[in-house]
Amino acid sequence: MPAAVPGRLPGNPPGGQQIRALGGPAGETWMRLFRPLGVNGLLPVVIYVHGGDAPVSDVDLRAYRLATQVRAAVVVVDYSLAPSARIPVALEENLVAAAWVAEHGDEYGLDGRRIAVGSDESGLDMGDELLLMADARGGPALAGHVLWSPRATAALRAALAA
Repeated sequence: MPAAVPGRLPGNPPGGQQIRALGGPAGETWMRLFRPLGVNGLLPVVIYVHGGDAPVSDVDLRAYRLATQVRAAVVVVDYSLAPSARIPVALEENLVAAAWVAEHGDEYGLDGRRIAVGSDESGLDMGDELLLMADARGGPALAGHVLWSPRATAALRAALAA
């Protein structure tokens, strides 16, 4: 998979960066990358799987808060939403993003060996499916799946520990 195309998203919380990875059902998969401010070095990664029912600004704010609390990079996949996209399109797009992080994340200071999945309530099933698909296809290796809530920070930190 070729390298991504970076760019700054206007109006996003600090650290939001738009990335395009080639691959997936539409030929390309877009994602947004959030980093905690003031944290340097190779960062573990949380693929944040949302349910698609919240406004983008809410998802981005949750992603930035998660990055800050867990002290990890957070990737939000701009996957295709139902009803215009049918299963498994969104699942495939999430898997492309996870594979991109594993293969190319180091170009952006991301540790592709430490990837976990975090979901909100409405993205929980898709997060589970992402883990099952990655396992069935031989990768990328995912450290675990945590339902995101304010109390989930410790569980995500443990899943991403080196």
